[in-house]
Amino acid sequence: MKKIIITLSFTFIFEIGCESVNEPNSYSQDYFPLKSGNKWYYSLSYPDTTSLDLVWEVNGQEKINGKLYFSVVQQNLKSNFTNIVFYRQNGDTLFFKTKNSNELIVADFSLNLNETAYWQKDLRVVQKTKDIIKYETPFGADYGYSMMFKKGIGIINSIQNGFIYYRTTLIKAEIK
Repeated sequence: MKKIIITLSFTFIFEIGCESVNEPNSYSQDYFPLKSGNKWYYSLSYPDTTSLDLVWEVNGQEKINGKLYFSVVQQNLKSNFTNIVFYRQNGDTLFFKTKNSNELIVADFSLNLNETAYWQKDLRVVQKTKDIIKYETPFGADYGYSMMFKKGIGIINSIQNGFIYYRTTLIKAEIK
């Protein structure tokens, strides 16, 4: 009987040890799949203007300040303007930066419906299903923001209200 208890104890300790070695479940990769070659095609609309077509493409990874980021080329197809931005994922959190800016948190996918973001007190999860999560700040005359992610796809819609209002809507995605 003593042998059985000792064996069960070691098995239990071994299983606990194995669990701590495994990476935590990462929802950020589920909701914003960053992999070289992934592409998103967007329509960007401003008030009183025609839409501008955008393409975002993950073109590799780059180490910045000791952290590994996915490099995303953003191209405006009508003006041929190109911009490179960087995203990284850590657990359930999605981070964003440009070459010359500080890192910002974009989303924490572990937040539940109606929870407020810890990094921006007026940003709240206003929709959460098994496939969709939407973050939003209150919209006013000069401020407001929303961003919606779809599992397996990425950002499917965003609205920015302020000095300039614009809406970005996903037209199609090519996810590998």
